[in-house]
Amino acid sequence: MGETMQSFRTILPPLPGLPQIQPDDHLLCLGSCFAQEIGDRFSAGRWSVRLNPFGTIYHPFTIAEGLLRLLEGQPFAAEDLFHYQEQWHSFAHHGQFSGSDQTETLTAINQALAAGFTQLKKANLLLLTFGTANGFVHTKSGQVVANCHKLPGQDFTKKLSSPDAIYKKFAPILERIIQQFPNLKIVLTVSPIRHLRDGLIANQRSKASLLLTCAELEKNFAAIHYFPAYEILMDDLRDYRFYKNDLMHPTKMAVDYIWEYFRKSCFPEATRIYYDEVLAINQMLAHRPLRPDSSAHQKFLDQLNIRIAEMEQEYPGKYFGPNQ
Repeated sequence: MGETMQSFRTILPPLPGLPQIQPDDHLLCLGSCFAQEIGDRFSAGRWSVRLNPFGTIYHPFTIAEGLLRLLEGQPFAAEDLFHYQEQWHSFAHHGQFSGSDQTETLTAINQALAAGFTQLKKANLLLLTFGTANGFVHTKSGQVVANCHKLPGQDFTKKLSSPDAIYKKFAPILERIIQQFPNLKIVLTVSPIRHLRDGLIANQRSKASLLLTCAELEKNFAAIHYFPAYEILMDDLRDYRFYKNDLMHPTKMAVDYIWEYFRKSCFPEATRIYYDEVLAINQMLAHRPLRPDSSAHQKFLDQLNIRIAEMEQEYPGKYFGPNQ
């Protein structure tokens, strides 16, 4: 009777020292689809945020090269595209940018680049999510590609990048970014999404390489902070019920849990109040009445408009109305 109930979870306490995010901050997110998940939640909070201007990219080399493009604002040219299976592609981009018309494809790529370049110049926070250290090297160009675009396998060589190689690729670019934007805070994460096509052993070695790289970058750059998304899913949640049916991607419940940990670590009290109010307004905007002409619904709309007006007065320049 006197025995203490044993805990069956390894709960990570909120980390001290992470950047404190304000409602008026500007954010730029690059990397794997986990960066997209977190970025979508910032978008729902009506932050100024730009997500993955190159599409979803997983390898640190391609993320580093994307950052360099954003830093320099250097547009892509027609020779950066190639034609395969009736589509124009870029090795620096996810397949979402591929298209049947070369001019239209290049225009879309450079529009996204320009928007990312603009966002970087005003960003307070840069969120980078590494997905895998296993990269596909295009044999002819020697480039680690963001996406193989279903080209024949013999066109590529698969290679695991070491922590030292990733650090040497990333560090000079980060030095330039920090020098040019001294107030920018950078948060690194390792995606908890498992790359099981590589096999269990190769996936773990890949994640280990990424984790060691993040530790070295955090140690050597005061502006860089590490957020333990990988560790939360692996060690705290640690259960297949938190994975989708493919047993690789976390469920919405798991991502929401990680996001809540992020909020507790990075949101000061004023930001928490702001975010909760924005979510309440979003929920009201999503409401679909059974009787739109009823007096009760009109009263509901009046209350909604008052809350929106109060928020727009408190945060000038922000829009809290229906998505346009």
